[in-house]
Amino acid sequence: MKSNRNRNETTRRLGLPGIILSACIALNLTGCSVFMAAQLPDKKDLNVLKPGVPRSVVVAEMGAPSSYDELEGTRTEVYKFKQGYSTPNKISRAVFHGTADLFTWGLWEVVATPTEYCFSGTDTIVMVSYDGSNRVEKVQYVKGGE
Repeated sequence: MKSNRNRNETTRRLGLPGIILSACIALNLTGCSVFMAAQLPDKKDLNVLKPGVPRSVVVAEMGAPSSYDELEGTRTEVYKFKQGYSTPNKISRAVFHGTADLFTWGLWEVVATPTEYCFSGTDTIVMVSYDGSNRVEKVQYVKGGE
């Protein structure tokens, strides 16, 4: 009986508009880390960078090269990208941040947003050389890696 009376007093003090406003503020405080986790770059399949793989397969996975050079019949392309995360990893991070936001009334964002910024993927630069039949011949990781 006493707990019902305390709940009724709180409801009377805040009123229904106050409760709705508090809920809206709490929900609006959640978000930055949740959306950052959901929008992380996808994980590239680096298995396409093996000798013998056709260039078309590499371009389909990595996207267009940032630059290329052709010397003595050997084409060398440079791919620059952020190596991201798998979809299940991104979803679990977003769900975790959202849940932590709700339990802490948005205070988790103070920790989560800078953390997501720091762990937003690995900058990767790869040089790929192709043979005369446009198949991967040599792969060199300049930055980032396997």
